[in-house]
This record gives sequence, structure tokens and C-alpha cells, in this order.
Amino acid sequence: MDQVKGYKNKYGIIFSNYYRDQPIPFDFDDNKTIDTIVVLKPYYESSNDDCFPNNSEFDFTILLISKTTHGKSKVFKTYKNALKCNTPTYYEEIITTKNGFVISKDITGNNSFYTKTYISFKANEFYVDSINVESWGWKQYKKTLKYTDTSFPLSNFKRTDIDSIRTLLDSNNQ
Repeated sequence: MDQVKGYKNKYGIIFSNYYRDQPIPFDFDDNKTIDTIVVLKPYYESSNDDCFPNNSEFDFTILLISKTTHGKSKVFKTYKNALKCNTPTYYEEIITTKNGFVISKDITGNNSFYTKTYISFKANEFYVDSINVESWGWKQYKKTLKYTDTSFPLSNFKRTDIDSIRTLLDSNNQ
């Protein structure tokens, strides 16, 4: 556990070495300055081992958006419940787009479930534009849930929303 002692100063914040940072550069506000999406994952998420400690159910990944102004990074937005730790049956990644980013989730098992949550930047805030869901295996369906421009701020989105959507769609597709 010595490797997780101490702190780092990056992206305009100081964070514990318990978290490994995975930066994704992008210019979300189209000002020709590269900003950064930072995914802070618990240390064991970034190791080469298949190590998932007992507390992995309670650890969570932090999504941080850092804005660069005059050559210095500052925290712009932090989302503590938007992402989940990867497990042997759960994989998540972020892909940038012209207007924001997409959170892709892949949950495997007897009834695999895949989602893409489209996020865009408008009026100095990030919003969920739509959530595409697809299930295959025991339940099979494809749906897209669309939201109006500013009806679903990313700050209101929780990773458990995907579980709720899945439960609702699974029960409606019996």
C-alpha cells in the first residue's frame, strides 16, 4: 500500500495517490484551448493485476473537468456519481465528441446491456442529450431516451440511473 501514500497536484487540484488519473484532452467550449476530462480511478483500477479489493463496491470513480485559462488548469466541474469502477462484468469508457463526450457502459452476463450517454456543453454547463440502450441475450431491445437541451444537467445524472433504466426496460420487455 506504499504506492498509494501521498498526493499529486494536477489539473488545478490536489488529490490522493489512492487515485490514478486518466486524462482525456478536449476543447469543450470551442475556444481553441485544450481543456481536460480527468477520470480519477482507485489505484487498483489501473494496475495490471485483476485485483478488486473488498471495498471496491464502495469506491467510485470521479469525473473531473478541468478548464485551462491563461495556461493554468482549474477545476471546472466535478461529478462524483457519474461513473462506476470497472469490474470483471462492467466496463466503462469516455469518448470525446465535437460538442462534449459520450460515456459508454458495457455490462456483460446472461443478459448483456450496453449504453451510450451523450453529454454536451451548453450555457456553461454539461447536459445529458440522450441515452442509447441496447440489451441482448435473454432480453432484446434497443431504445433511445432523448432529453431537451437543458432538461437533464449532468450534475443530476447518477450511475445508478442506468440500472433504473435497465430494470424498467427489462420489465416492459417480458
